[in-house]
Amino acid sequence: MSTLADIIGNDEEFTQKDLNYWLEANKGYYNSLFTTDNKGYVQLMSPKILTNNANGVQPGTKINSDLMKRALENKTPFISEPYLAQTGNLVILISYPIFNDSDVYQGVVDGTLYLETDNSLGRILTTHEHLDESSTFVVDSNGRIIYHPDASRINENIAEHELIQDVLEGNYGSAKITNHKGEEYLSGYAFINETNWGIISQTPTSVIQVPLHTLVQKIALQSLPLLIIIISFAWLVAFRISNPINKLAKFSKKAITEKTTPALVDQINIHSNLYEVRQLYLHFRKHFQVLNSRIYRDGLSGLFNRLAFDYQIVTYFNQKIPHSLILIDIDRFKRVNDQYGHPTGDEVIKFLANTMQEVTRSTDQCFRYGGEEFAIILKDDDENDAYNLAERLRTTIAETNSPTGKPITISIGISSSNIKDEDFEAIIDRADTALYQSKNEGRNRTTINNE
Repeated sequence: MSTLADIIGNDEEFTQKDLNYWLEANKGYYNSLFTTDNKGYVQLMSPKILTNNANGVQPGTKINSDLMKRALENKTPFISEPYLAQTGNLVILISYPIFNDSDVYQGVVDGTLYLETDNSLGRILTTHEHLDESSTFVVDSNGRIIYHPDASRINENIAEHELIQDVLEGNYGSAKITNHKGEEYLSGYAFINETNWGIISQTPTSVIQVPLHTLVQKIALQSLPLLIIIISFAWLVAFRISNPINKLAKFSKKAITEKTTPALVDQINIHSNLYEVRQLYLHFRKHFQVLNSRIYRDGLSGLFNRLAFDYQIVTYFNQKIPHSLILIDIDRFKRVNDQYGHPTGDEVIKFLANTMQEVTRSTDQCFRYGGEEFAIILKDDDENDAYNLAERLRTTIAETNSPTGKPITISIGISSSNIKDEDFEAIIDRADTALYQSKNEGRNRTTINNE
């Protein structure tokens, strides 16, 4: 259709005879063709007079339908929903805009498909029909059947069917269904974005089940040990193929519905001999880590942010994992911003973050808690271990020139998890109290709250 639109737009001498030749050459694809100007007046039409509509649309007639208004206003290609034409046929309209060689809009060229008669859509899909009774049918965006091997079902609305609802939501997959006659089918389905159609391919379960049952019974009687070996091997192969993909699917769903955090992406380790599966996993992992980094990392310091901190504290509390918390605050940080400017203040934030990562272990987790406040969570460590690390960090900061040109100081509060804690906020409150005690007692010190 795009080729025809280009020819008409660039050939001022395109005639009725040319359109007739075009329809004849493409008769297997369209039942009729017509062109209009940019106001909706029919210019050319083939066949010139439609069967059962001798007094209907003809060259010179203005088409005022909503479909024509849509085509003229949008000036873009589209495929219509099925509608009942003046000829009495159930029709799909395929429209394409016409522009001349100066890119001036001239109108549209339209082709029609009669759904209840022989058409290109039906011929394409009937090639899927086999002796085993497999078949294919198509529904539009409203759930109406626009093609079915049983012509009497065309235009029937089956939008209430669960499978149809799923495919019209843009999904694809497979399912076992029961049709309107109570017959069971194995169905595969897919959604076509360009047309908003759903295509469903189905095979009667009996076609598969009856021969399979006969074969299984015969093999079981004649060679039960061999059958067990074959089934076991087949199950193992199928499991090795499907299990990695199943893991990825479950993790993807969990990541969306449960707001999975960065820690969980390391919990899926997929090993497969299939190159495609390995590549899928590697790309999935890479992109998921990039996404998590953007969501759960602080953009300035590069440390985990408050969202990641809350998740880790809640996880340790719920799983009753012993841990210690170090809260850190830069002393007189406002003075740094006022005296040296905010860019230098940002560099001080980065300086502290880098130092935290240098003095902590790989098992420790560093966070930017907010503003000039930072946190470190130590798994399975008590207050003494936390204190030693905190003092190492504090003294390193106090003895090292910062981006201001001289050292800064930090105040630190420490607390450890307690089996008596009623919620995850208890350890935060204790550490926060210890932090403010450090500030009130002169700053540049570490305080443990072991209540």
